[in-house]
Amino acid sequence: MTMQTASALPTLIKPSPSTLAKATGGAAIAAVAILTLFVLPAEYGIDPTGVGTALGLNGMVAGEAAETAPAPAPEAAAPSDIAIPTKATIAKSAAWRQDEMTITLAPHGGQEVKAHMVKGDSFIFQWKSTGGPAKAEMHGEKTGATDGSFTDYWKELELTGGQGGFTAPFDGTHGWYFRNKGETPITVTVKTVGFYKDLFLPKGE
Repeated sequence: MTMQTASALPTLIKPSPSTLAKATGGAAIAAVAILTLFVLPAEYGIDPTGVGTALGLNGMVAGEAAETAPAPAPEAAAPSDIAIPTKATIAKSAAWRQDEMTITLAPHGGQEVKAHMVKGDSFIFQWKSTGGPAKAEMHGEKTGATDGSFTDYWKELELTGGQGGFTAPFDGTHGWYFRNKGETPITVTVKTVGFYKDLFLPKGE
């Protein structure tokens, strides 16, 4: 007698809820680990565990972006604040001259050395003191000023010499006031060369 056996049917396996929960939790943990250990260090330079630094991942994407970013355009050069000379600024109506003047200052005594100049006149100067420093004040007074007002250009409490170029900003007298603040006499020698009317000594103090 022949016996027939039924063909085997596939068995459907249904995981339990606890197994599903464990699998989901594991995947989440793996994702967090990948994010923390690899993605954050490489893309954002954030490395809370130190693994990114050890593996050389820190700032890889940011670094590539910085390397490929175009260089900023160079700043335009600032325009020069020095006017281009012209005939009007070069030519001088005053006669060319040069002067040298030496004064002696008693202890705590003072004296002015001035030049009559019109606006635009100019000279190159040099002065030196011998025997000690002097209080030196370079200033000017406008023509016709009667109230004692003046314009300061350069003031030093103790100086043994100075030099430079000066252009009169207005008509008037321009020059220096020297004062000996020491206890022994000093001498001051002033040299000028340029375009101005004269070099003179106003009344001393």
